[in-house]
Amino acid sequence: MLESTPMSADDRLDVIDVLATYPRCLDSGDVEGLAEVFAPDAVLDAMNGSFSGLTAIFDWARGLIAGGRVGASPPQLVHFVGLPSVEGDSQRCTAQTYSVIITYSPEKAITVPLVGSYHDTLVKKDGKWRIQHRLIKGELGKTTQ
Repeated sequence: MLESTPMSADDRLDVIDVLATYPRCLDSGDVEGLAEVFAPDAVLDAMNGSFSGLTAIFDWARGLIAGGRVGASPPQLVHFVGLPSVEGDSQRCTAQTYSVIITYSPEKAITVPLVGSYHDTLVKKDGKWRIQHRLIKGELGKTTQ
């Protein structure tokens, strides 16, 4: 068993980069880019169910894109995420991040349909940080599963 060491500044920056990649991939419709975010055996507990493994997470993302707002061109929805609170060591950590979803129409009408948070457990495998488990909470902390 590997003995873990404290999380380095580089580890924190790498975790922040992984967390920032998630909304960028969803908003641009880059489903395969989510492989840089989630571990192969990750679990995503989202508002519309629980999804285990990359294939299921990719299918979930494709369903969002098929709905017409996520990944649309021109964009009609963006995820705006705050800075995460990260705690852990050099091999495993947790992160909590506030998120706001902003939608806008071609007429430039803006709405905020969701204010929530992500609660993540990340692991470092083969030198790369990935989300092992993500719980999405909506409505300022109310679990929306």
